[in-house]
Amino acid sequence: MGDWIDAESLQQVIVVVMVALAIAAVLVAKVVRRLLLRFLLILLIGALAASLWLQRTDLADCVETCSCRLFGQEVAVPADANPNCP
Repeated sequence: MGDWIDAESLQQVIVVVMVALAIAAVLVAKVVRRLLLRFLLILLIGALAASLWLQRTDLADCVETCSCRLFGQEVAVPADANPNCP
């Protein structure tokens, strides 16, 4: 990922994305009429939100080890989060 993204800012971005996913789930539930399609879309949105939440908790823990990854991509650890990181 780019140098402008670090572990702390990604945690905040993930929270915003999860709120957007919750809004999308509500919209899907109201707009989509077919029950099976509605269920599958809400299940997909829920799985994405769960994976983002797990990645967010991993980002909180990885600052200590100076080795942060988000979905397989390296993420920089800001110097103010852990001064021991290069």
